[in-house]
Amino acid sequence: MKNAWLIAIFASVSLYTSAQKTVYVSPSGNDSWTGEQHKPFKSLHRALEENQKCPDTLFIQVASGDYLLDKPLDLSAKVTCPVVVRGNKDNMPRFLGAIRIQQWEKCGDRMYRAYIPEVKLYGYSFEQFFVNGKRAQLARTPDKDWFYVKGYEEYPYVSGVRSANYATQKIKLDKQDLSSLSGLSAEELSDVRFRFYHKWDITQKEVAYACPDSGFVYFHGGGMKPWNPISQGSRYIMYGYKAALDKPGEWFLDKSEGYVYYIPREGEDLSVAECFAPTLHQWIIAKGNRETLLKDIRFENLSFQYAAYSMPKFGNEPMQAAATVEAAGGVGEGEKAAVELEYVKNICFVNCEMLHTGGYAVWLKTACSDNVIDHCYLADLGAGGVKIGSPWYINDSTLVCKRNVVNNSIVTHAGSELPCGVGVAVFHASDNRITHNEISDLRYSGVSVGWVWGYNNSDAVWTNVLMKDGTVDFAQTPLISQAVRNLVAYNHIHHIGWGELSDMGAVYTLGESHGTRIVHNMIHDVLSYDYGGWGLYTDEGSTGVEMSSNLVYRCKSGGFHQHYGKENKIENNIFAFGHYYQVQYTRVEDHQSFSFKHNIILQDKGETLAGPWENGKIDMDYNLYWHLNGSPQFGKHSFSEWKKLKERHSVEMDPGFKDAVNDDFRFASKKAVRKIHFKPFDLTEVGVYGSSEWKEKARMPEESLELFREIAKVRLKK
Repeated sequence: MKNAWLIAIFASVSLYTSAQKTVYVSPSGNDSWTGEQHKPFKSLHRALEENQKCPDTLFIQVASGDYLLDKPLDLSAKVTCPVVVRGNKDNMPRFLGAIRIQQWEKCGDRMYRAYIPEVKLYGYSFEQFFVNGKRAQLARTPDKDWFYVKGYEEYPYVSGVRSANYATQKIKLDKQDLSSLSGLSAEELSDVRFRFYHKWDITQKEVAYACPDSGFVYFHGGGMKPWNPISQGSRYIMYGYKAALDKPGEWFLDKSEGYVYYIPREGEDLSVAECFAPTLHQWIIAKGNRETLLKDIRFENLSFQYAAYSMPKFGNEPMQAAATVEAAGGVGEGEKAAVELEYVKNICFVNCEMLHTGGYAVWLKTACSDNVIDHCYLADLGAGGVKIGSPWYINDSTLVCKRNVVNNSIVTHAGSELPCGVGVAVFHASDNRITHNEISDLRYSGVSVGWVWGYNNSDAVWTNVLMKDGTVDFAQTPLISQAVRNLVAYNHIHHIGWGELSDMGAVYTLGESHGTRIVHNMIHDVLSYDYGGWGLYTDEGSTGVEMSSNLVYRCKSGGFHQHYGKENKIENNIFAFGHYYQVQYTRVEDHQSFSFKHNIILQDKGETLAGPWENGKIDMDYNLYWHLNGSPQFGKHSFSEWKKLKERHSVEMDPGFKDAVNDDFRFASKKAVRKIHFKPFDLTEVGVYGSSEWKEKARMPEESLELFREIAKVRLKK
């Protein structure tokens, strides 16, 4: 399996073996030099210009060291022949989309500040700040968890399709929770931001007007979304103002004075610390066009660090998976991925790092095919890791992203700025492969596939459509899912949710996805805030999806859930130790919803089958059920009654694992599982592969694991 992928991934290498030209780049170089080894260029921008003179393949050899980027690397008009950009794998050159902040001075018992001339003189601003490679927290209150909304009113002014295009909201809050706002000037109040947590996404806005002593705050922009409004009981935090700066690791930028304030964490010495504020939203832009694809570019052994995210003027409206994060009311451009590709083919990132982003790290946006992300480390991400395809409806197959690969990569510690970001999100895209990755420490879903709500529809409806010229327009089109034949295999997806959002799945599918296979993944520790922390989740019309030979355990709401869908295959999986439920099913429909066969369901608490399994059209049999502390529950039926009713050949037996309570799901005996024709699968193949150092890099730090366990204890009591 692995060798086959490597052959496919590196098949393009042969095109680099013919005539070539090599130029050199060094931090000590000069862009007016020749680019020879003894006279290297200083920037990649200059080195790429040599592409115009190259008869075949251009090799760019990048020396180790730091390169401060003053603008994104725009490949769109500069690449006419194959290019390989390569650094030293043992000491990767760092491309930094940020400025260094130095010369700190103490201004209190714990607080320090540093003057940034660009803020005062040119209006430069930033919303992320990093110390020694660790994201600092923009000053917030409460420092832990959140406050709760007491009431709300909305006043729509400009009507829209499902919500107002422009409206104001009056939100009632507890006066005591607003105590840190009391006494602030109107200018200071205008800096205050609110983040409201919904079921599966968030709303973020700046205060338009506030009456802290009365408990009211006002916002304006787009109207609240009917599926996720700000309502009584909604959770929120306040952030981005100096009065909230009270905890080590927090910071605040005073735009009027030009100072950044920071309270160091234990052990941080700002006289020697490496402090960065991002200046660029993007590191790389690569865009061809319908007539001429941009193709054959390889980045290897490079580290890209620090990319910004700036909240649009009217804030962030709710958006599942942080798919577009458009500005409220259509104002502003919204979130851009740090690496953004359109109309490209055979662009490869091999053994690269992408760290400390404001939004997503990579977006293969429109008409991207045969591109590869292999053996890459994507960490400390403001939203998610990789987006593949357009979130806008597509009725032109030439615009669909296809045959892209994310393989043997680590995606971890994501959702700091936009918690609803996904590890790898596949929208309107087909035949992509998400394989052998470690995806962990996210606030929302690990892998998401599909972007049509409900079944394919032959009737035209009004919606946002990606047009042939690459623009997005509001037009009529049948809703036909293009997310077909995608493969999600051999991934290790774990410790997601963190009790912040709800309605998530470690692997989540949406709409008709014929030929999509979710196989041989290991999934565990999914913790939602409220409902819906599932391992495998077929949602909103998921159709033609196979979920087989997966190990899924310790998920808050169960190992599997189907909201509604048809003709899905849920077979030969191990579902173990769900907290509230083991497997769940919601909507009964006239067609066959799914097959459920040859599965092992092991529990120590909670319901066994939650939902209307008795009434649903489910082809289910040959399953094994076992409860460590009692008997499995089948609604009002005993197991013997359930066998007669639904599952003639299923058994209630100890599955024979070596030590499942301590996460060892190898078989000590296969006697029981043979009765259900279960086919054992090799868990040693799951996750990243390669050197021991690479595998160790994929492990979450023990302090993060302990924190997750502590949060789980609290959330699971509620």
